[in-house]
Amino acid sequence: MSAARERLEVEGLERYDSLFIAPHGDDVALGCPARVQSEAEKGRRVLVLALFEPVGSDTPAATAVRELGAEYASAGLPPAHERGEPGSTPASVERRAEDDEVALEAARLLTVTGPRTQAVHVFAPLGLGASVDHRLTYEAAVRAFATEAGRNLFLYEERPEAFVPGAVRVRLALLGARLPPGAAKAPERAGLMRHLWRVNEPALLRGDLRGVGARLGSLLAARRRFVRARPWNPMRAFGPRLQPVVHVGDEEAGARARAVAEVLLPRDGKGRPRAAQRFNARAAAAAKRLGGIYHAERYWLFLPSGDGLPEVQHPLEIAEA
Repeated sequence: MSAARERLEVEGLERYDSLFIAPHGDDVALGCPARVQSEAEKGRRVLVLALFEPVGSDTPAATAVRELGAEYASAGLPPAHERGEPGSTPASVERRAEDDEVALEAARLLTVTGPRTQAVHVFAPLGLGASVDHRLTYEAAVRAFATEAGRNLFLYEERPEAFVPGAVRVRLALLGARLPPGAAKAPERAGLMRHLWRVNEPALLRGDLRGVGARLGSLLAARRRFVRARPWNPMRAFGPRLQPVVHVGDEEAGARARAVAEVLLPRDGKGRPRAAQRFNARAAAAAKRLGGIYHAERYWLFLPSGDGLPEVQHPLEIAEA
């Protein structure tokens, strides 16, 4: 089935200032709405590229992205449920041998996309999402852009997954991320029970209803990852060097982000936007933790292997708390 899918013709892409890479169409719209809108308002050309969406798909997420001021394209790579995997559950987020082919294809596509678009600022997922596609997108982006001179690579925190207490810290720990001294406390700590209590909430908010067995499997997998992450020392790790960066949105940006959630998240049986209301409440709490009033989004900037920041800087506020 995957061999017959149409692929994006990279040669047809134009030049852009900023490139947002998404596993699926709604990841950037839910995770980075204020950043996308800000880039567009500064007069920059912005492209959102969804790797695991059919070419030419015109979804509500694509419409939301365009209303934020960006252009939208999809690459046509086969998503996890078409690769014979057991489903997009938190229990199946681990990298598998059968993902090798599509991982290499994604990396090759992004390696060609970079020079073609000439984007200076690239945004890719941290890999929090409840599908292995998020991990593959992270891997492909790092292969294509992390060591390229003159380009900034930012990792955005997928939402609602980032709202799970301790989720970002667990992910950074499993990456072996090394943080600057002033940023060592940036990833939120959480106890195991608090983490597990909320670990299935993102699936519920997205409308991905699961049986008891799947939810239990998610809890067990989350517990294993949490335990593996415990020994992490952010200042002595040997993985990628990352710096937390916070984009603070104004009242208008916050209202736009809330409206996007109401459009993209499913309504209940009576047509009420209950999922969006909870999502927006979590987003408001996250904004306060990150130092914002109306809206805030956090990104993780790849640093060079030596001391100092990359030569090309992005006008975001560096968060060291």
